[in-house]
Amino acid sequence: MRIATTTGDFLWYADPADISGALTMLADSGFKYADLNLSGAFFPESPLCGDNWEKWADDIGETAARLGMTLVQAHSSDTVYDKGELRDYRTSIIEREIEICRKLGIPGMVVHGICKANGEREDFMEKNTELYKELLVTAEKGNVTIYTENTCRQNNPAYYIFEGSDVNELCERVNHPLFGACWDIGHAHCHGVDQYKEITTMNKNLKALHVHDNYAVADVHIQPYGGNCCYDAILKALVDIDFKGCFTLEAFCAPVASNFCFCNRKPFVKEGVVYDKVLMPPIDIKIRAERLMLDTTRFMLEAYGCYED
Repeated sequence: MRIATTTGDFLWYADPADISGALTMLADSGFKYADLNLSGAFFPESPLCGDNWEKWADDIGETAARLGMTLVQAHSSDTVYDKGELRDYRTSIIEREIEICRKLGIPGMVVHGICKANGEREDFMEKNTELYKELLVTAEKGNVTIYTENTCRQNNPAYYIFEGSDVNELCERVNHPLFGACWDIGHAHCHGVDQYKEITTMNKNLKALHVHDNYAVADVHIQPYGGNCCYDAILKALVDIDFKGCFTLEAFCAPVASNFCFCNRKPFVKEGVVYDKVLMPPIDIKIRAERLMLDTTRFMLEAYGCYED
């Protein structure tokens, strides 16, 4: 397996739409493969949402080529449950993101499902089958695979993709060769499932990974060995199903950025004076932390004989 990581690792140091800048820092950290985080670039002033989105995407592709990096998967922004103008707009942005994948040669993209608070499981399955079939019309034009993603009850008890059997049911309902699953290892650990069982249950429906750690209490996206996730079970399962995707980190290794939701570190304020001298470490420390995360992950894959450069 090749090791990849999300461009989101560095988007929080500057402009969250500066994916070319994030790729440069990932290359400095030693990564050759990246997950294009389009979710972080979704906001009103972003080029993703403007008229010049194609040039912005082309610049990202040119930067990756110049750096010798390969974009192996992507992460979309989200749509909403209810029908209407907002749903239509958010879905149109995801369709744009699918087109960006086509332009940049990215084989697949994670698209979160939709749900409503306290919704029922059957409604969830029906509405998401409808959503993914709608998006697959666009995905077919560029041969881009769409990956659904599991979560945990701590994040959303009405998002009914918790286990491998849930993934398989949704895949059966959608029934399309360009549809599969991204298994989020940290979410699964929070949910308390048997990772070996769930991964082998999904088998060929498993197309992509999000790799991070936690202490099975909250979805905090820390680097492997930062929590108590059993990676032996995960790696043994991936080897046993002959998983062909990348080992893609979505782990915001220490030090994480202050304004990212998983951390939300705040400055100290006393008598109206803001103290933030050590709120954010310098970028060279962040890059060194990324290099350590890469080395750690390489050790894990080499231990199971599945590392690919």
